[in-house]
Amino acid sequence: MSDELVISSPRVRIAYLLKRYPRLSETFILHEMLALEARGVDLHVYAMMDPNETTVHPDVKRLAASVTYLPLPTLGNVSLLARTHSILLWRDPRRYFASVRLALTRSNSLVGLRHLLRAGWLGLDLQRKGIRHLHAHFAHGPAATAQFVHALTGMPYSFTGHAKDIYTTEKARVSQRMREARFVVTCTSHNMEYLANLVDAKTAQRLHRIYHGVDLRRFHPQEPIEQEKPVILAVGRLVEKKGLRYLVEACAMLRNRGIAFRCLIVGGGPLRDALYEQITALQLDETIELLGPRTQEEVAQIYRQATVMALPCVVMDNGDRDGIPNVLVEAMAMGIPVVSTAISGIPELVQHAHSGLLVPPRDAAALAETLATLLADANQRRALGEAALQVVAERFDLAHNAARLEALFAATLVADGQTPITQAPTAEPTK
Repeated sequence: MSDELVISSPRVRIAYLLKRYPRLSETFILHEMLALEARGVDLHVYAMMDPNETTVHPDVKRLAASVTYLPLPTLGNVSLLARTHSILLWRDPRRYFASVRLALTRSNSLVGLRHLLRAGWLGLDLQRKGIRHLHAHFAHGPAATAQFVHALTGMPYSFTGHAKDIYTTEKARVSQRMREARFVVTCTSHNMEYLANLVDAKTAQRLHRIYHGVDLRRFHPQEPIEQEKPVILAVGRLVEKKGLRYLVEACAMLRNRGIAFRCLIVGGGPLRDALYEQITALQLDETIELLGPRTQEEVAQIYRQATVMALPCVVMDNGDRDGIPNVLVEAMAMGIPVVSTAISGIPELVQHAHSGLLVPPRDAAALAETLATLLADANQRRALGEAALQVVAERFDLAHNAARLEALFAATLVADGQTPITQAPTAEPTK
C-alpha cells in the first residue's frame, strides 16, 4: 500500500513547537516542515525563543507557516499570562490544579512553573486558531511545554526526540511525556531502543523511527572543484561532542608524516577559540582553516571541494551525543567518502568498510591512520562514495520520510475524529 494520502477538507493542520527558531544548526527541522508543506500540510510554528543568529538559512523565507513566539515569563507579561491562567482556572479548576501539581513534581519546580505559564497561553492560542494537534521537537523544554498544554486543555500532542534532549533529560520525565503523547518519533534505531526501554510495551508501540532526510535534489554528486591539495572537511557546531579536537590532533600527525592536505572546518560555536588556540599551538595555521557558520547553500558548494568528510563524534560524560549527524548524510548524498565514529546511531548510516569508515571515539591516532589510508586510495574513496549514495537514497530521502510523518499526523487526527481522509494512511512499523 502506498504511503501517499488523499486528504479532503479540512487539510491536516498541525502546530510545531520548537525551542529556538530559526536556528542554523537545526535546518533539518526547517526542511522537514518545508517537505510537509509541499505535501499540503497546514503548519503553524511556535517558538520558545528567537536565537537572534547573524547567519540565517535562506530557506526560512520559503516557509509559508506563520511563526509565533511564546511570551516570556517576565514582569512585562504578567498581566497577559495572568489573564490566560484565570480563564483556564475558571473553565476547569480540577484540571488546572492537577496541572499545577504536575509542575511542582519536577525536580526543578521553578522550571516546571515557567513551562506551565507559557503552556497556558499557547493552549488558548491554539484553540483560538482552531488547531487541534501540537507536535514538539525535542524531548526536553518543548515536549514539557506540550505536555502542560495537554494537561491544561486536553489538546493532544506528539513529539520528536533527537539526541541530547533524550539522554540528558530525567528518564522519568521522558517516559511520562511518552505515555501521554499520541505518538513519539525519533531519528535512529539506537534512540528507539533506548526510549522503548523506558516505557511499557503498549506505549512502545506508539514509538516510530523516522530518519532525518535530505533533499536529494539539492544534495547529489556534482562536478568537484579541483584543489591543489586533498581536502579533509568537517562540518558541525563547534561543541565538544563533535570530537573536533581529535581531528586537529590527527591533522598534526598527518602533517608530521609529510602528507600534503588541507582541512576545512565549517561551523560556529563555543569552542571556536579553544580550537583556534589548539591549531596555533600545533602550528597548523597554514593547514586548518576555521570557516565559521555557513548557510546550507554555501556548505553544498564547500562539499564540492572535499576529498573526504571527517566527523569524529564522541559521547559526553553527561550522556550528550549526536544521533546521526545530518552533515554525514549530506556528504554521503554527494558521493563523498566519510570517516566517523561507532557511537549512537552513526553505524546505522555508516557501515564500516562499505558505506564509510568508522574509528574508535577519542582516538586521534586511529583517525589519522584511517585518513592517511583513504587519502592515498582513490579506488577506495570511489567505492565508499558509491555505496554511500545507495544508502542515502534508500533510507534518508526527505520526501519519503516526510510522507511517513504526515501519515502519522493524519492517522492521529482521524483517530480523534478530526480529519476525514479517503485513503488510510500507512506508517513503517516501529521495529
